[in-house]
Amino acid sequence: MKYEVPRLGGLLAALAFSLTLAASARDCAPPPPGLVGWWPGEGNAYDAAGTNNGTLQGGATASAAGVVGSAFGFDGTNGYVQIPDAPQLRPTNLTIEAWVRFDSLDSPGLGGAFPGEQYIVFKQNSRSNTFEGFFLGKGRAGGRDLFIFGVSSASGQSAELDSAASVATNVWYHLAGARGSNYLQLYVNGQLDSQTNVSFPQDYGTNALCFGTSGQAYWDRKLKGTLDEVSLYNRALSSNEVAAIYSAGSLGKCRTSSIVLLPPAQLSYYGSSATFTSVVSGAFPSSYQWQKDGQAVASATNAALTLTNLQLTNAGSYTLWITSAAGNSTSPPAMLNLKVADLSIALVTTGAQSVAELTIGGVANRVYGIRQTADLNPSPAWVGLTNVTLTAATNVWDDPAPATLPGRFYQVVPGPIPIP
Repeated sequence: MKYEVPRLGGLLAALAFSLTLAASARDCAPPPPGLVGWWPGEGNAYDAAGTNNGTLQGGATASAAGVVGSAFGFDGTNGYVQIPDAPQLRPTNLTIEAWVRFDSLDSPGLGGAFPGEQYIVFKQNSRSNTFEGFFLGKGRAGGRDLFIFGVSSASGQSAELDSAASVATNVWYHLAGARGSNYLQLYVNGQLDSQTNVSFPQDYGTNALCFGTSGQAYWDRKLKGTLDEVSLYNRALSSNEVAAIYSAGSLGKCRTSSIVLLPPAQLSYYGSSATFTSVVSGAFPSSYQWQKDGQAVASATNAALTLTNLQLTNAGSYTLWITSAAGNSTSPPAMLNLKVADLSIALVTTGAQSVAELTIGGVANRVYGIRQTADLNPSPAWVGLTNVTLTAATNVWDDPAPATLPGRFYQVVPGPIPIP
């Protein structure tokens, strides 16, 4: 990492910031537009704004005491969070914001990392040096510890902000690093701390987004402390938006949940299987319950619902009910429609005799009954003809009765059926 002595000189006095939760904050802060990733650290590394879920690595936890509920805990040696690369994690303009608290201002160094450095949030670019796609962290210069927000280009150009605010242990700080089209800003505890111009586009590699580490052994000093409510936006937040998040304090950003069921409708065969999956955003469910036609499905308490050996009674409207810290939410319905089999009929002639040829489509190895009736009056008298076990998804059966007999109507039903 490229590191420079702070360039703010005497224009800004070094200020010590401490966490003061605004007494006037009476409600949560509505999440600003452009939120593409939100990792609250509520027992896991799931993404509350989308599907970019992370994993806890090296003994990192998501159960430390945070500003808003629980938070990520890092030991400064092994622990970190890793989120697999995705297009949403590579915004052209961006803001990264989070609460952070340091247990120590020093952690073991790897490679050439400078004393006092600690990585808070890091996304690597396509380089192996001057490698910050974006970097929010802590550094040390002139005998004091300070916050750093930096970005760099594919050719190695860099822009870095070093805070006027000094860093102490055992104090919660709210940080926000914003990158606009031509500027870089660093906020500390809701206030603009420093800013500079930037004239190059963002550059990203395909490495994971990391919390508490750079992810690289050749240059790393891990975070020793606690990290809460990490959020990534695909634009530069305004000063008022950053201040509102800070002022909300322990109430945090408002969480609303939405549930999408996939697929929203499906048509399946009798005897086959069907699966509905859910995508939940905005809140982390603590429990799931699937319902069919408004009634709870027994033992269906996972994020996905798989139904096997479908019977005609399984057809209906399925919804997912979740319970989370934000309350209860119900998904829009997803319809499951069922059919016994596909049936097509053709008249074929063999020699001097014509017969009805039935093509049956369904589930291989299932038994189907074939019935016939001479008319379709309101109460047709169906008579069993045979039972057919499909050896493939489609089978052909010829009715041995000559087609010269009175007309017949055919029906395929779940088998086996009685044959007179």
